[in-house]
Amino acid sequence: METMTIQFDKQNEALQQLMQLFVTLGGHILEQKAETEEYDPEIVAKVKRGREDFLKGNCVTIKAEEIWN
Repeated sequence: METMTIQFDKQNEALQQLMQLFVTLGGHILEQKAETEEYDPEIVAKVKRGREDFLKGNCVTIKAEEIWN
């Protein structure tokens, strides 16, 4: 028996049906959850503070033309 790795979006109905057909034909599915990268909580907090400051108007706006002059 051969082993094959297939990555697909589980929310895609057509692919779900294809996988069900595969099982019906005698195939076996070994599920492997995708690894998720977690963000550094300190960086997330900094981004949130930056957004809050921006919404409060605590920011300076610079036009691109002003940067290079």
